[in-house]
Amino acid sequence: MAFAKVSIIVPVYNIEKYITRCLDSILAQTYPHYEVLVVDDGSTDQSGVLLDKYVQKDKRIKVIRKTNGGQASARNAALQKVSGDYILMVDGDDSISADLLENCVAKLNEGADIVVFDYRTVNKKGQQQYVSVGPSAISAGTAPWNKMYQASLWKATFFPEGCWYEDLGVVPYIMLRAKHICKIDEAFYIYDQSRENSQTNTVNATRYKDILQVLAHLKQQVETLPNVHTAFVQGMYLEQLGYVMTLSKSQFILEKKERRAFLQVMQTELEKVCPNWFHLRHRSESIVMKSLRRRAIKAYFRGHFLLGDMLYVWPKKLKKMGVR
Repeated sequence: MAFAKVSIIVPVYNIEKYITRCLDSILAQTYPHYEVLVVDDGSTDQSGVLLDKYVQKDKRIKVIRKTNGGQASARNAALQKVSGDYILMVDGDDSISADLLENCVAKLNEGADIVVFDYRTVNKKGQQQYVSVGPSAISAGTAPWNKMYQASLWKATFFPEGCWYEDLGVVPYIMLRAKHICKIDEAFYIYDQSRENSQTNTVNATRYKDILQVLAHLKQQVETLPNVHTAFVQGMYLEQLGYVMTLSKSQFILEKKERRAFLQVMQTELEKVCPNWFHLRHRSESIVMKSLRRRAIKAYFRGHFLLGDMLYVWPKKLKKMGVR
């Protein structure tokens, strides 16, 4: 009996403190039929030396070496080398549970095109938080790593390079191409948010604007697909420019003039694609939360930062404190 093979893609750049944990979690899988394509993206620390040791330890691990080009370029290099039936992507500073492959392969063998699963985040204090996602192109999130794919979905499809938020430029498109998406309500992935120099923990208003380029790329791809409604594109613009950039990211831009200029760009681009964004049906959220968030976005767009904080930031802090 032939067993389905999984190609696991792991981009690596200067993560000598984390790569051992990542690869050990992969080698601990209960499903043994896989290859690990580790892409050393020009590391200058001891990552490469550690990878060589793993190659000697297990023949399923293969190292692709290249000059530094960023995470998207590393993943793209591996996508051109995959030989498996299914694809899983794991960031080199994260880890996975031992039964991830076994559970996801079973669903893909039954006919699923993509299997989506939940994950846990880990902060600097080692505290974990369970994150539940949905099965749709929006609700599953744009990260490539909480999903396992039929390899055919990625044929001739790659991540946009040279920008931040490259996942957004391709993952929703891959999701929309899938005919059957299966969701497993278990957290198989551990997402480490503790690294200070990770993109998640970096404040850079200039690079934040890369999201406009990536959204335009996604919009162009989506418009080539049959039976995809404008509402999906509008929903993605509201999610990313409104919820992510305006509500979550802009609060870390401390210089008010810079923040106002940034928010003006977000507002202009959102209203180009989604002029009726305030009333757009999006997300499964309560009427109260929807009203608070939309009004907070509007307040931030108008430069009323204190009002925006009252509508968005403070309710979140009170909720964490147990105040309802």
